[in-house]
Amino acid sequence: MKRVKIEPFGTMRKGKVVKLNDQKLTCQPKKPYAEVLFFGDLHLGHPTCLLEKAKLNLDYCLEHRIHVLLMGDLIECGITGSVGDSVYTQKLNPQEQLEDTIELLAPLAQAGLILGLHAGNHEDRIFKTAGVNVAKMMAGTLGVPYLHQACWNIFRVGKQSYTVYSMHGASGSRFIYTKLKAATDISHYFRADVIAHAHVHDVAAHTIERQSIDKRQKKIVYEKHYVVLTGHYLGYQLSYAQMKGMPPSHVGSPKLKFFENKHDIHSST
Repeated sequence: MKRVKIEPFGTMRKGKVVKLNDQKLTCQPKKPYAEVLFFGDLHLGHPTCLLEKAKLNLDYCLEHRIHVLLMGDLIECGITGSVGDSVYTQKLNPQEQLEDTIELLAPLAQAGLILGLHAGNHEDRIFKTAGVNVAKMMAGTLGVPYLHQACWNIFRVGKQSYTVYSMHGASGSRFIYTKLKAATDISHYFRADVIAHAHVHDVAAHTIERQSIDKRQKKIVYEKHYVVLTGHYLGYQLSYAQMKGMPPSHVGSPKLKFFENKHDIHSST
């Protein structure tokens, strides 16, 4: 595994912005696949943040050498003018949130397990107000690719190459089927093995079966694609979702297995 040097916080490094994130994934002994956890919407600093649950998942990834793709909204970042009341109720100020998140993710970055880091709309609050990109700062300090709000990825596993279009997203859907529809609609414009969509605070994996014609072989070809909602780590009681009358949703992160000897993906939510 590639080891990454973590710069002390306050040591500014320019985060590398990538448009195509080309990564070689590693399979563990006796496993014919590489695993990726799609982790986002932690909202560290929010009063209902389930930090201990998030730590369990991240520690599991570190112990079992599971790759992690960071999907944005890692910090709550409540500022004046933000939607909701977190500017008054958040447990940590944005500076402390940033520092604690870097500390939380540093072991995974040092182990070379973080594939990239997306910005979310919560990190973008500061950029829109003051022009400071805290997500890019986070990626630069951790020494991982900065993927902005959306990015194409190629995951190379053995002889196989998988295309993944990952994005933080911006849907206001309330129910699981409308959340999945919003993410599935994206697959009409971006043809990828996996569409990974954060922001909607739910965990789900939906399979799309497609047919096409191989003109050279003169046969029907069947293709399988995944649409994945990448979860969250917020409790429901006294939350923004409860205040807005949204239903409780699944907490956690989905994990995908990318096989090395056949073009196949399995999901676990």
